[in-house]
Order: sequence, then C-alpha cells, then structure tokens
Amino acid sequence: MTDAARARIVRHGFAEGAVLLAVVGWWLTARDLPSFVLPGPAEVVAAVARFGIDPALLYHLGVSFARVGTAVAIAMTMAVGLGLLARSFAIVSALLEQRVLVILNSFPSVGWAILGVVWFDVSNLTVIFIEVAIVLPFCLTNALEGFRNIDAELEEMGASLSRSRWRRFTRVTLPLVMPFLAAGLRIAFGICWKIALVAELFGAQSGLGYLMLQAQSNANAAMVFACCFVIVIVVFAVDRLALAPLARAYSKNQGVSS
Repeated sequence: MTDAARARIVRHGFAEGAVLLAVVGWWLTARDLPSFVLPGPAEVVAAVARFGIDPALLYHLGVSFARVGTAVAIAMTMAVGLGLLARSFAIVSALLEQRVLVILNSFPSVGWAILGVVWFDVSNLTVIFIEVAIVLPFCLTNALEGFRNIDAELEEMGASLSRSRWRRFTRVTLPLVMPFLAAGLRIAFGICWKIALVAELFGAQSGLGYLMLQAQSNANAAMVFACCFVIVIVVFAVDRLALAPLARAYSKNQGVSS
C-alpha cells in the first residue's frame, strides 16, 4: 500500500469516526431529554425517510427546490448581464463595484425578507425576490471577476473567425468565464437554501420553511431536524452530481485553451 493510499484511508477513517462519535454523543444526550426538546437519531432518520414516501412532504420539498432553482437562475442571469455591461462601460464597472456590491453585501437578510412581504405580500414572488436579492452579490462578484480575467488574445482570435456577436459570446466568451460562474453557482445554490427557510417563514404558505414553522408550532423537533438534514442531502447531491463536475469540466477546458 502506498503512502498516499494509507493517508487517504486515515483521513476517511478520522472523518467517519468523528461523525460516529457525534451521533453517539447525540444519542446519549437525547436519552435524558424529551423528544420535543432533542429527538434521538432514530426519530430524525425516520422523519427524513418520510420525505421519500409522503406526497405532502415531497410537495413541500419540490416547491422549495423550484424556488431555489429559479432564484439562482435569475440571479446568475442578472450577474452575467451586469458583468457584460461593466466590461463594456467603465462607469458601470465602477458603479457596481464601488456602490452596488457594497450595499448588497451589507444589507441584512431579514431586511430583504421584511421588504419582500411588504412589497409583494405572501406569495412565491416574495420568496424568490428575497432569495435573488441575497444571492445576487455572490453571483455578481464572480461574474465581474470572470469577465475581468478573460484572455483578450483569445477573444481577438474569435473575432477574426466569426462576425456574429452571439456566436463569439457562446463559443468563446462564455466558456472562458464559466469557471468563475460555476464557482458562483456552487456558492449561490448552498446559500440560497439557507435563505429559503427564512424567506418561506416570512412570505410563504408552502415549502420547507413553512413546514418547519408548522413543526415548531406542534413541538415536532424531529421534523425540524429532518428538514435541515434533507437540505444538507439535497445540496450535497446537487453539488456532487452537477455543480462540481461542471466546475471541473470548464476548469480543464480553460486550462487546455490557455
């Protein structure tokens, strides 16, 4: 066995052992507490499993997933559009980096949630607005950095091969900036799920946030834990199966091109 393989086994063993110890500690602590304060691991696992068989729970999960996906898509589209404007006009770049991002990065999340309810009442639009407003600065920061780091020589080569701006954008510019956009997507997707709970608590009558509010009202702590772990599972699965491979693919392509 090589040293690298041995080191990998040790790392995995340490990580799995730490998780096992945490679960054992959780179980020992929960034995002396009522379930509405701290449910045991078995109760939480059973509640998580219900998401795979209960249509009502699947509906709430699907609604939250659709809202998060829509919000991330809107935020990234806005970021790309603003990034293109900033690249074309120096005054727009200065405005975005010195004013807009400062405000967006420091504006409280709860403030967006309250404003969303005031402006749009309780609706899907409220939740999506809150999520877009909060994740937009992460997408925009990556988009601006990506457009700033585009290789000018490659773009000149693209201009010599085609007169179509759309073709040059999709075949040259977008692939060059995609490593930055993919990184922004991974960050925005994870953060958006955290924001989704707050947004749905304030402005929705469906979704995991609403489900957690109902669980809190019914003193069902196991369901609160289950909603949190379901989000962890969804974010982990989407990142491993889609977002991480996307980031690696475009990073490799950029490395070959450069």
